[in-house]
Amino acid sequence: MSSFDDDDSWMNYKPSAKFLPIVEGKTADCPAAGETDFDKLETPIFSKRQITLRIPSTYKGNLMHVNVNKNWLVCVLDTPQTILLRFFLPRALPPGEIPLEKYLAGYAISKVFLDYTGHHTLIPIVPQTPGLSADFLYIHGNGPKVRRVEKFKDHEITAVAFNRYMGTESSTGSILLGTSRGLIFETELVQDGFSPLQRKQVYDLGLGRTKYPINGLELLRLPNTNKYMVIATTPDCIYTFQESLKPDDRSLQFIFANYVNGQQVHGAEMIETELNYSALQLYGEPNEKLPKQWAWLCGSGIRFGEISTEERSTDVLLGDSLINLDYKQYKHLSYEERRQNAPRTLALTEYHALILYSDHITGICLLNEKVVYEEYFHEQVGKLLNILRDPFTGTIYVYTDKMFFSYKITDEQRDIWRIYLEKGQYDLAEIYAAEQPEHLDIVLIKKADAAFEKGDYTLAADFYAETSKPFEEISLKFMELDTKKPIIRYAKKRLAMLENDPTKIMVLVIWLVDLYLTQINYPRRSAQERAEWQSEFDEFMQGARVADCARQNKEPICNLLKEHADSHNIAQFAISIGDYEEVIEQQIGSKKFKEALRTLTQQDNLELYYKYCPILMDYLPHETIDTLMSQGRKFDIKELIPTLVLQESDKHIEEIIRYLEFAIYNLGETNQAVHNYIIHLYAKYKPPKVIKYLENEGQDVSLIHYDINYAMIQCKLFKANVASVFLMCLCKMWAAAVDLALEFDLKLAKETASKPTKEEDREKMWLAIARHEIQGTNDVKKALDLLKECDLLRIEDLLPFFSDFEKIDDFKEPICAALKDYNLKILELKHEMDECDKQAERVIKDLQNVRERSIRINAQENCSLCDSFLMVKPFIVFICGHKFHSDCLEKKILPTLSSDQSRRLRTIKQQLDALVTQSFVMDISEEMLLQRAELKIEIEEIVAGDCYFCGVMIDMIDQPFVNDWDQVNVDWE
Repeated sequence: MSSFDDDDSWMNYKPSAKFLPIVEGKTADCPAAGETDFDKLETPIFSKRQITLRIPSTYKGNLMHVNVNKNWLVCVLDTPQTILLRFFLPRALPPGEIPLEKYLAGYAISKVFLDYTGHHTLIPIVPQTPGLSADFLYIHGNGPKVRRVEKFKDHEITAVAFNRYMGTESSTGSILLGTSRGLIFETELVQDGFSPLQRKQVYDLGLGRTKYPINGLELLRLPNTNKYMVIATTPDCIYTFQESLKPDDRSLQFIFANYVNGQQVHGAEMIETELNYSALQLYGEPNEKLPKQWAWLCGSGIRFGEISTEERSTDVLLGDSLINLDYKQYKHLSYEERRQNAPRTLALTEYHALILYSDHITGICLLNEKVVYEEYFHEQVGKLLNILRDPFTGTIYVYTDKMFFSYKITDEQRDIWRIYLEKGQYDLAEIYAAEQPEHLDIVLIKKADAAFEKGDYTLAADFYAETSKPFEEISLKFMELDTKKPIIRYAKKRLAMLENDPTKIMVLVIWLVDLYLTQINYPRRSAQERAEWQSEFDEFMQGARVADCARQNKEPICNLLKEHADSHNIAQFAISIGDYEEVIEQQIGSKKFKEALRTLTQQDNLELYYKYCPILMDYLPHETIDTLMSQGRKFDIKELIPTLVLQESDKHIEEIIRYLEFAIYNLGETNQAVHNYIIHLYAKYKPPKVIKYLENEGQDVSLIHYDINYAMIQCKLFKANVASVFLMCLCKMWAAAVDLALEFDLKLAKETASKPTKEEDREKMWLAIARHEIQGTNDVKKALDLLKECDLLRIEDLLPFFSDFEKIDDFKEPICAALKDYNLKILELKHEMDECDKQAERVIKDLQNVRERSIRINAQENCSLCDSFLMVKPFIVFICGHKFHSDCLEKKILPTLSSDQSRRLRTIKQQLDALVTQSFVMDISEEMLLQRAELKIEIEEIVAGDCYFCGVMIDMIDQPFVNDWDQVNVDWE
């Protein structure tokens, strides 16, 4: 059985390793400058703990080989039976036991390989007795069965590239096997198979050599692509192959096809080596599909770099950094001593390599080649055999022939920032120091110093602003420079980073204002440079914090501006603190009217518009009106009228009218004073426009926006006669309108005379026109023309306007025509009288027929509503044949009556009941009988005005059957 120690064991365990800090010049006994007590006591990066493999007591022996993958651990014990045990580390379960003795007669196990699922175990065996050939065993995790793979007889398997992309618990998928002679085979092993599914030699690195072992072999696939990459290592060379396979290709042979036929040359790097082995290790995040780093332990040391993630890249391995292990220094030693000092293998982490020697493990930082960890294993611990890493969990294991350990990695990247800082890679150092403010401060200071030394002062200012360096020190450093941009940038950055400290903010703001004004007003500054500084200063002053500080400290800033005699910025400052009135006063006082108008538009106080527009209108009428129009509906137009009425020159009048037209036609202004004012201006300066305005307002007196009386006075005063006629017509002053029109336009007079709706008024107007045109002229032609234009005039109406001595011959034709018209009208009236007589006779006959009409009713007739005998109660019969009891019909008709009809019906019935009651008390008079008859007739007119079926229901066909569904639902419940 196996189990991890309790979590408390991590706390109680005291590692024997000697922890060496990474920072140069810093040792465990002598801390570097700036080191705290916490730095000296921090937890080592690497610390090991023992894992107790609970091996059954029946087996007594040492560990020979161990491999771990996906938390599955397989180990071979050196017992008389040579047993293989299989543990699942997270659970304390009994291990699986598989005896190997009968397969190892004359053989020895060279290695143990375990695939990424933890279920497929490959055990190469090499002969120890002459006459035997190398072989290997295959064991599946779910059963104790061991298979000898005969197809690979004579081939010593030294490396396996398992397929993490196609492999499953029941099948390895296509995998690659490397041999001791440099051959690479492809095969696939399955749980239930008796032999490999395939055996293909895909490549030969040995080229006929009998001893050229492949020590490392890895198969990789670029995520989300079909590009496969193979990395193979021998003692003196590292090889790379790559090819994009088709989606349905399961064979790996195609990766090597182009290399075999010479169309492509594999990547290879040869080295000189005295070692007869090498070790290949990859690192990636646990369970990551593509490792990101590679490391190769070879004769020149440890070569490492990154793995390409680009589909079109021609290189598989990127970068080739080297950690020189300096084997040559051991040349003078004996073979055994050299073997003891040579590294055997390594395990790779993100930033370190743990190198396994014969009696100790050394941890080296990949970034600066510093030793950060070193631990020796004493004899009582056992002989150090191997170090390995579970790619699924990322856990690193070390084992001796007696014990099994795991390594805990604590805060591996803790000093990476310092390493990058020493290398001058400040951006990377900043990334890794971001979580520790004190470390980040050190990095930024170094970064700022480097930028300053290079002359990149702007960048240095940005970096210095984020550090804890004293403000005074940095300021003095920048003030010595000719350019003041860096010091200003630095001060602005520090200002932005200040907490809410009013005093410090005020000091910085005033100092920055002084710096800016000095640059703006520097004597030898060009116009363009001054404009650039001014633009930057304007932006600075508009900042929220600066503007707030300026409002609270107006006096010192104003004094500073006055010292620099900068009138422009004095105005700008006043604007920034909202003192627009002062600015406008100064600008107007300096005759800078355009600037004053521009300042006016930059503020929202409408009172300032009402105050200064009269002055600005005097000098800039067009621009002022444009400004007013641009503000749209903000203004109360009637408040602006006093501003506009002050100027009477032509250029001012034109602009005032333009604004009033804009207010009326674009903004929909309805104030009467505004409309009266534009009528005044039209009547006085543009009379033709008055009538257009009046027509646009319309002829409905209730909808017009001007005062009619005022308009009439203005039009009469300035002799806008056409408009006066229009207004008189609007007031129904027809006679006055016609009389005025006759003074200047006969056509307008005739049009006006035709407007009255009453015929007698039109006749009077036309008679007035006739009198004006004929009287005193005796112009017969005009008289005849008037008769043609107006059908209301007759010849006898015009005759009084002629003198008594006019000859009748001139009127012969119109008089004859008039007599003919009279004769035709007499005939028409006579014909109408005859028709009326005939119609009266027909009506008399129809009434006589109605009196003689009757309807016969049988005694068995039923009411059309209640189906009971009709004659048992008062009833009503309609011409259509439907018959109803009076009360039945009343019940049906009542819901259809209007409220007025219902109220009237109740009143009539009450009056009728009162008459009936009186008949019992006193004698019935003829008057009472007549009154009762009238009431009954009125009741019948309301109730029996139309047949219920033939009239009322047809009229109600579009009404719903139910009006109150809520009540219906309640009734049903």
